[in-house]
Amino acid sequence: MKLTVQLLAASFLAQAALGFQCSHNELLKKYNVDKYTITHSSSKDTPPSTTNEEWWINICQENSASAPEGCQKNDVLCGKTKVTLNDDKDKDILTQLIDFPESVSSGASENDKGELVVELKDAKWGSNSINARLTFICASNKESSVTSVTWQNKEVQMVIEGDAGCIKKEGDDKNGDNGGGNDNNDNKDDKNKNSEKKGSSSLGSWFLWLITYALLFALIYLLATSYMSTRGGNFREFREEFVDRSTSLAKSLPQFTKEVVAKVVGRSSGSQRGGYSAV
Repeated sequence: MKLTVQLLAASFLAQAALGFQCSHNELLKKYNVDKYTITHSSSKDTPPSTTNEEWWINICQENSASAPEGCQKNDVLCGKTKVTLNDDKDKDILTQLIDFPESVSSGASENDKGELVVELKDAKWGSNSINARLTFICASNKESSVTSVTWQNKEVQMVIEGDAGCIKKEGDDKNGDNGGGNDNNDNKDDKNKNSEKKGSSSLGSWFLWLITYALLFALIYLLATSYMSTRGGNFREFREEFVDRSTSLAKSLPQFTKEVVAKVVGRSSGSQRGGYSAV
């Protein structure tokens, strides 16, 4: 029975720890938050002393930076408050220590501005439980730093600005599938092939329509000229005239085509077209 309880406890702790393995979280793995350990310090005069506040943030297990002195080694968020007396500035008195270890409840989401928000809940602090809400604001090419620390009831709210709150660029995620690059290349090749096919198809369609219109106009021209030549005659005369003109046109097409091509490429031999008088 005791062994079963220990196994269940170990399983629970493992699941809690997985909450901070950013590479296993569908939202966190998109952001640069796993690249940074963030520190923050501030001081204010509180006569007859000076109060110094320090915070240390390391959301992802992928970043193996060691926690500062006084914090637990498995802390995700740690805050310390020290007081220095004005008449003994070489001695700091630790007056407050807040730990958010990996075992606390956690969650990641995006707010209505599309900013990454990490929430830590129910960290034990003496007889109290406190929460933390960390909002990451993207500021590319800027070192990530805490710009605001406020308390609301029993929740510490922090705003962190910098690259940690930015979405990773393509290829930055080393934990992704190594075949992703090949897939992208394959997709590009497919797109290029499709574009080539579309271009060839468009050219073929244009040429087909050109031939169709040329044949249609030639037919109309032959019918009109044959009718004008045999106007007042019978159908047999019209048919013979139409056949003669069609035959003459067919015989003259090779020479006509040759001359057109020669003019297009600038190699016209200067010869005169012949054989069109019958059309």
